Amino acid sequence: MMRRLLITFAILALSATPTALTAQTDEWFVGSHPDYHGAMVRDIDGMFVAIYVAKEPSIYASPLLMETVVASCDTERPIELHSTSAIMADGATASERLDEVRRVVENFFDRSVEGCEVADDLESRFFYRFDDAYLATDGILVEAGIFPLSNEEAETGEESDNQTMDATD
Repeated sequence: MMRRLLITFAILALSATPTALTAQTDEWFVGSHPDYHGAMVRDIDGMFVAIYVAKEPSIYASPLLMETVVASCDTERPIELHSTSAIMADGATASERLDEVRRVVENFFDRSVEGCEVADDLESRFFYRFDDAYLATDGILVEAGIFPLSNEEAETGEESDNQTMDATD
């Protein structure tokens, strides 16, 4: 829970920083910040996703990380699942990296809503302008020299996953 708060505050600071390079793409926030090379963030109906590259090195094999939080749909035992995953976006082009990132986010979405009653339009609202938001983020990361990954980085990376569960009040 503490990590989610830190990410949330960092993203809020990202949106409030006047020097941030930002582009509002409907429901997705895209930008950079002194602590992040680039980020895209979405928070909708209890699902939080942040895809970003932090300027501080991480323990993960890829610089592109996905931070997610999703509340349980079991109201008898409301448990929140928090996860940090490395996304191995090692494509040579922005569209190749988009395909990989979208696949990972689609898998997260599918796992998050499995067995839950959700609004019929949740998926379309969640992914609305996703491609535009990722391509804007990718452009920021190319400009920062993050993408494309070098062959050495791409060959040594393996998808990592670290999950913790926090009870909600």
